[in-house]
Amino acid sequence: MNTSVDIDNLNMLKELIGDDLKEILNAYISTAPNLVCQIENALISQNIDDLRLHAHSLKGSSANIGANTLSSFSASLEQFAKDGQAGSEAVQMFTKIKNENNTVLDFLNNYIQQF
Repeated sequence: MNTSVDIDNLNMLKELIGDDLKEILNAYISTAPNLVCQIENALISQNIDDLRLHAHSLKGSSANIGANTLSSFSASLEQFAKDGQAGSEAVQMFTKIKNENNTVLDFLNNYIQQF
């Protein structure tokens, strides 16, 4: 059982918006890797403003599709940025984000194939 994405939330969205959900999920699949890359670049360059912005974007888009763990990790990284911290704790959180994002993307790709 995959706990990376709230399947009940996805199924509810599918009932409400039907095939449009596929477009939403495909949009997420195409944008999330870029956000993760932008977060990594912000960490490398120690750009706190970009780090906060991109972590915030990933937090919201992940929450919208029910990727609650990824959203929570992104919220933690956003808070590090708000506190002006982009050190080892932020890097460790980014590693969690990167791994969780891969899990979410795999799950969503499989979900869409069974749509």
